[in-house]
Amino acid sequence: MNIHDLLVQARTCRRFTGDYLSPEFLASLVDCARVSPSARNDQVLRFAIVSDPAACERMNSLVVLGGALTPEQRAKFHQHPRGFIVILGPEKTSDFIMMDTGIAAQSIHLAAAEAGVDSCMIGALNKKEVAALLNVPEGLTVYLGIALGRADEKRRLAEPRPDGSLVYYRDGDDVHCVPKRKLEDILIIRR
Repeated sequence: MNIHDLLVQARTCRRFTGDYLSPEFLASLVDCARVSPSARNDQVLRFAIVSDPAACERMNSLVVLGGALTPEQRAKFHQHPRGFIVILGPEKTSDFIMMDTGIAAQSIHLAAAEAGVDSCMIGALNKKEVAALLNVPEGLTVYLGIALGRADEKRRLAEPRPDGSLVYYRDGDDVHCVPKRKLEDILIIRR
């Protein structure tokens, strides 16, 4: 599969099956982030993995998966993620931390997809409580969470809505639709 096809396939997932994800598998995804580019090669990111079922459920209570969905459309208990990777970094750092976080998250997302595992990057999480749950060392803070598991939903790319809205939604068949702009709408300069 080429990278474009993998990117199309690797849609964010918010409903998962009950398949267990081992700590070794989650660590292998972190290793993909480890070898990814880092701004100035500072390599300031640190990671936490969560695979223990009780800890995963506690994490589930600290995140919002699908803020644009109605409560009825969100994952039920049996559809919660079965693993998490949390990206950590120094509390005091440069703006480059956001680049490194994005690069690491995308590396994890694509490596998981290649392995047949789906994911959701989560910014809507209670960072203070997640840090307490994980016993994050002093001086580090939570930047991003990534939920992982095998998909229990269908997802597809869609055209923007007639009003131009890009907000994701579930269609009449309960398929998760992700509107994307056309290439000609975003590629604005060619020289």
